[in-house]
Amino acid sequence: MTRLSLLNKQKVRAYRRLYEFTKSQCGDCSRTDCACKDSICAHVQNQARLNGVELPTTDHRLRFIGCNGCVVAPHLRETCTIYLCEPAQKRADFPRATYQRLKDICAGLEEKIMNLS
Repeated sequence: MTRLSLLNKQKVRAYRRLYEFTKSQCGDCSRTDCACKDSICAHVQNQARLNGVELPTTDHRLRFIGCNGCVVAPHLRETCTIYLCEPAQKRADFPRATYQRLKDICAGLEEKIMNLS
């Protein structure tokens, strides 16, 4: 297994952990519609295409929303996975250090992958 493939596996796991964290912090997005915008979906789709990945779309007004939320894997939608709304981050009990650590892990992996590519 190459160093690049190992880093990509770590990236998938790291973004999954970050997604689980951000998802657990704010459950109000479906009501407020604060996070999902089609312009971001378009950006995700364009980035995937640049990397040779064609993402399946749904019939929802936001092209990637299925019955259980977004159908795109967290590591393919970095912008969305990292995003956490301001109200969630301003809560007194928000685990800021955990959020920053998870973002730093993902950013470090992205940098290592870019340096190898």
